[in-house]
Amino acid sequence: STLTLPNCLVSLIDEVDLPAQETGVLQELIAKAGMQAKAGDVLGKIDETETLVKKKAAKAELDVATEKATNTAQVELSKKIIEVYKAEYEESLAINERSAGAIPPTQLRKQRVYWEKGVADWIAAEMEFKIAGLDRNVKEASLEIVENELKKRTLLAPFDGVVEEIYVQPSEWLQPGEPVLRFVRMNRLRIEGFVNAREIAPGRVDGAKVEINVTLPGDVTEKLSGKISFVSTKVGSNRDYRVWAEVDNLPGRDGYPWLLRPGTTAEMIIYLNPLRGEPTR
Repeated sequence: STLTLPNCLVSLIDEVDLPAQETGVLQELIAKAGMQAKAGDVLGKIDETETLVKKKAAKAELDVATEKATNTAQVELSKKIIEVYKAEYEESLAINERSAGAIPPTQLRKQRVYWEKGVADWIAAEMEFKIAGLDRNVKEASLEIVENELKKRTLLAPFDGVVEEIYVQPSEWLQPGEPVLRFVRMNRLRIEGFVNAREIAPGRVDGAKVEINVTLPGDVTEKLSGKISFVSTKVGSNRDYRVWAEVDNLPGRDGYPWLLRPGTTAEMIIYLNPLRGEPTR
C-alpha cells in the first residue's frame, strides 16, 4: 500500500557559512554567487605571503636536520679511531710479552686511556646521531604546522555545491571564524512531509521507498526516487509527525542546472512497509 503526501517541502541537506580559518587580507576571491564547485575546489585565498616565507625557512631547517640525521661519517670515523688505539695498545702488550719492560708502564697507560677515550667519543657520536634524528622529526613537525596553516589560508568547497551568497570582498581584513560565503549542496536534497499519527505507525514509513513527483512549468511532471531517512519522534499538536526523504537532484531545464529547488513543493508517494504478518510484495 502507499501513502501520498501532496505538498512536501523541498529543502537543503547541507548549507554552510564557510568561515575564514586564519587572520589576514582576503587576497583572492574566485567564488561568485551562483558558481558551482566540486568538493576541494579553491574558492578564495587569504594572504599567504608571510606563511610562504615561514614555510621556506622551515624547509631549509629540515634539509639541514636531515643531512645531520643521515650523515654517518662521524660515527664511522669514531669506530676507526677506536680500532687504531686498540691495535696500538694490544701491540705494546705483545711487545712486552716478548721483551719485558720494552714499553714503559706510563706509555701503556697512555695508550689505554686513548683507547678508552676513543670508545667514549664513539658513544658520544652515536648519541649525537640519534639526537639529530629526533631533531629532524621536530623540524618535520614544524614544517607540517606551517603547511597546515597554509592550507587554512585557502578556502575550499566542503562538498559539491553552489555558492549562494558572498559576504566579503577582496582586500577586506578577515578574522578567524568570520563567514566569507554561503555554500549549499544542490545535487542531493531533502523532501519533508507530515504523516497522520492516528492512521500510520512510524514503523510503516521508516526506511520506506518513496517516489517524488515534481510539476514543472507547462504541467510537465518529473519523477525522482529515494527512501525515508528520518522519522521524527515527536507528534505535533495536530497529531502528525514529520518525515523526510533524501533524493538525488536531476539536471534542470531551459539552462538552469537543477530540477529541484529548495523552497518549492513536491508530491511524495511513500510505499509503506508491510504490517507485521502481511506478505511483502
